[in-house]
Amino acid sequence: MPKGMKRFKIYRSWGFSLVELLVVITIGALLAGLGMPAIQGAITKGKQAACASNMRQIGQGLLLYAGENNGRLPGTHHAGTSYWIEELRSTLGDKYDRIRISPQDPKGAQRLAQGGTSYLMTARVNPDAYADEFGQIDPNEPVYDTLLKIPAPSKVILLFLASTNKGTAPTEDHVCGDITTWAGFRTETWPDAYGGKAGGQGDCGSSNYLFADGHVASIPAAEVKARIDAGQDISKSY
Repeated sequence: MPKGMKRFKIYRSWGFSLVELLVVITIGALLAGLGMPAIQGAITKGKQAACASNMRQIGQGLLLYAGENNGRLPGTHHAGTSYWIEELRSTLGDKYDRIRISPQDPKGAQRLAQGGTSYLMTARVNPDAYADEFGQIDPNEPVYDTLLKIPAPSKVILLFLASTNKGTAPTEDHVCGDITTWAGFRTETWPDAYGGKAGGQGDCGSSNYLFADGHVASIPAAEVKARIDAGQDISKSY
């Protein structure tokens, strides 16, 4: 090196340029966006499986209760009677509080605090629900207050998931309105609890249902709607 010239060291920067950084952030955002539906879907499926497990355990409790009470099913909160879920407290034991609330239920904390449940019993276990002013039950309305009165237990729904739009107290424990229309059914129950669209008509997604033989089925909302629109009263038989 000629005398008098200064020595310079060349340093290579290993950092990202602004453009490179923006590219990395953009790619990361795209990948995250692509992955979110899959993650949300997995979370929803996990909650639905946990909810179905709750229903199966409640179903076992109902069958045990009926076996100890000459086939009688617990009554619903009607005219001052106790809640049906309360009658299962001793049968369900220390898992009572865990399984009476669905992990999908946004009102779960309220129901838990007030002794309620996320699951609505069919009103057909209540003879009074189908009696006239003289106490006479309409012969065209089947009543399922005992298992012996259920001709096909595998086709009779006992429990529905409670609607989040229902304008009743968190302690409501049974279907008490008209479910022979789709609008009425949606007011009472939550047919699109899993996979439904926010602000939709409730005919997407699915929900869990407990049948009188103890099995739980996940039924698409569109299938339920089609039956109701065709005039079927699914509270009698599905």
